[in-house]
Amino acid sequence: MLLEIKKNMKNTNHLSIIGPGPAICLPMVLLTVIGVWVSAIGAIPGNIDNSILKMIMLVLGMLLIIEGIVLYFCADFNGNLVDSIKENKLKTNGSYRFVRNPCYCMFLLGTTGVLLISHNWFLLVLPLVFYIEMTVVLINTEEKWLKNLYGQDYVDYCKRVNRCIPWWSKE
Repeated sequence: MLLEIKKNMKNTNHLSIIGPGPAICLPMVLLTVIGVWVSAIGAIPGNIDNSILKMIMLVLGMLLIIEGIVLYFCADFNGNLVDSIKENKLKTNGSYRFVRNPCYCMFLLGTTGVLLISHNWFLLVLPLVFYIEMTVVLINTEEKWLKNLYGQDYVDYCKRVNRCIPWWSKE
């Protein structure tokens, strides 16, 4: 799948509208659903019984899900994301001021939130796996293409804004 994405990126003069999204997000969602399911049926240990800790995890999980949704909808703030891609414009406004990949970040935050809400310690290794997978795929696909397309502007943008974790710009 990654080779096909790379091939398509080389054969166009603008970034694919979908990009490596399915290769990044589908495994996150599938592993989250499977993990929550196997935890719910008791097939893996690690369920938390402490009610205070459960409440903290529930609140944190809900906040992460909400943050992911807000980032996703703000990704298109002040302009149409699809138009920016079609017109080969580097998008740096809206959520892109805080994270270079807000749409993928939404899946990372959302799945992490769901895993927190499931109250199982063992499942909390999955967000780390998701982060590593997202980083590897993005470095080997979109980031190479964007650096070739936008050059120093993209390099400077990368220095200011995190890849996957939303944070204030370093500018």
